[in-house]
Amino acid sequence: MTLNIRPTTEKDAPALAKCVDAIAHERHFLASTEGFSVTQTRDYIVMLIVCGIHMLLCENTEVVGWCDITPGIFEGLDHVGHLSMGLLPAYRGLGWGKKLLQAALNSGFKEKFERIELEVFASNTAALALYCKAGFVEEGRKRKSRKLDGEYDDIINFGLLREEWGTLQKA
Repeated sequence: MTLNIRPTTEKDAPALAKCVDAIAHERHFLASTEGFSVTQTRDYIVMLIVCGIHMLLCENTEVVGWCDITPGIFEGLDHVGHLSMGLLPAYRGLGWGKKLLQAALNSGFKEKFERIELEVFASNTAALALYCKAGFVEEGRKRKSRKLDGEYDDIINFGLLREEWGTLQKA
């Protein structure tokens, strides 16, 4: 298995759209239960190349995971990035999520952001453990925020500051 982590390019839109769609259809990890079109994905990538961070985990030419950081859009909030990520099932639990997250955070804190935040479903225990190990701090909980297939799930908010990340990297 030859895997590599690299910045996303506009040409990656079809492969990324396929990966996001597969994870969305799992109906467990992403807010959306449907993927996005190649055009929507390409537009998103182009926007993030200019003002955010978008990294891919690839096996040869296949996209098997991503991590992106989207900037705040309002004045006074543009120092904050919102992180999202996903990995196809076969690549979970192998340490690649940690590596992908670290690459995105390194790039995000070095280039653009002073604070990076995220939301994760409380039922996603693997992601919760990953974010806590990376230094994210739980900042709040939205109770029963998702109701899907008759089941409720809380959304947990996390944040990480540049100076906290810097301290963690030196430790």
